[in-house]
Amino acid sequence: MTRLTDPHNIAEDAYRFRVELDRRDIISSYSGPLTDDILSSLGNSLRTKMEFDETDRKVARSVFSALVEQAQNIMRYSAETQPPPEGLELSGISPEDASLRFGMVLIGRMELGAYYVSCSNVIDNASVPKLREVISSLQGKDRKELKAMMKEQLHDGPPEGSKGAGVGWITIAREASGGFEFDFFPILGTDKSYFTFKAYFE
Repeated sequence: MTRLTDPHNIAEDAYRFRVELDRRDIISSYSGPLTDDILSSLGNSLRTKMEFDETDRKVARSVFSALVEQAQNIMRYSAETQPPPEGLELSGISPEDASLRFGMVLIGRMELGAYYVSCSNVIDNASVPKLREVISSLQGKDRKELKAMMKEQLHDGPPEGSKGAGVGWITIAREASGGFEFDFFPILGTDKSYFTFKAYFE
């Protein structure tokens, strides 16, 4: 419904938002429930953009690989969820696994041409220490060291609570030729934190 008496300019709001995205070098963004279909669409759009930018193929593969790994982390572990409605046919899938999981994906290309993939989602505060320990253990490692860590993890099998092979963070660290950073922000009045991981590719 048109609000004729509202002096608020929605076009100005949208433009200012767009300017902020540009200021942060963001070429693609998504916030909401992540599904396989949405990840596929994001991936296809990113592939096309990198082709148009004539991005080095090795860099393009690394960016795409990291996008998939980081988005899958949201789809598996985000603590911001929406359960399926009652009566929905789940085909043997548990309600927890069928729930929508929410997060944010930002893909950017900085002034000198380096790309970044930043993914964020809500997590339980109880998960913060272990996650911090796991990711911190990868910082400063070269590809040879990361390869050895991956081999060891695959031999040992997935860690407790993992919904995959347990090598996702190692894979991202190997692909992130420009390094990576991460942080947590406690959400006031809750037992949750907002987690962000940002990987760079040169």
